[in-house]
Amino acid sequence: MQLAIPESAHRGLRSLRAQAAMFERFRGFDRCMRRLGASAADPAPFPIVAELHAHWGDPLAQSAETYVRSCLGHAARATGPIVQCGVSVMTLALGAICHADGNRAKQLWCLEADPHWANTLRSWLTQYQIGGAHVIASRAHLFEGYVWYAVDTTRLPDGIELALCEGARATPGGVIGALQRLGGRLADDFTVLARRVSRAEDLKQIHLWAKSQDAACVVVDRQAGFVKITRQRGATGAG
Repeated sequence: MQLAIPESAHRGLRSLRAQAAMFERFRGFDRCMRRLGASAADPAPFPIVAELHAHWGDPLAQSAETYVRSCLGHAARATGPIVQCGVSVMTLALGAICHADGNRAKQLWCLEADPHWANTLRSWLTQYQIGGAHVIASRAHLFEGYVWYAVDTTRLPDGIELALCEGARATPGGVIGALQRLGGRLADDFTVLARRVSRAEDLKQIHLWAKSQDAACVVVDRQAGFVKITRQRGATGAG
């Protein structure tokens, strides 16, 4: 004879399993963060970053790997300020890289339109003692032809060496907005990495902007919409 198990017992069991799975995820996340703090000097700690995303519950798509590796590599080689448009779990890795470098000129500046997500990242940065990273919460604002952050760009440093922007995380036309709004604060030698540039018109505008800045523009991965813009005027650095 098989005893019937009340539905309430099933719900309780499912709840316990969900809590156990969440606890294991948090443990895994914490382990990764501590490993990251110990190995951030690595030019590209991609495996740790990928694991962080998995424990957070948002695994990195294979199409993102080239972009993320490039961001981490350029951040490790940078000597000046870095700007990230839209915070993500990768913010923690970028902040750890800057912190480990010990160069006060090399700071991470992040813009985020979601105040809750901005506060979450600030809490993690504080919890894991990652200095040299700043998160600015700024609402989305409609400019002429694009939507970008309403932030007063004078709050950002001069001489930005590396700018990172994911089109899907920014608001419509966000990559164009990043170029338009950050252009005057870029260093003589700079790199801009943009992902998910899907519209032909946006790509055309990016190429035109690069040409106006005497910079090179390359589509690294057309399927992922990964575009790299670089300008070098004689100084050595991230290429």
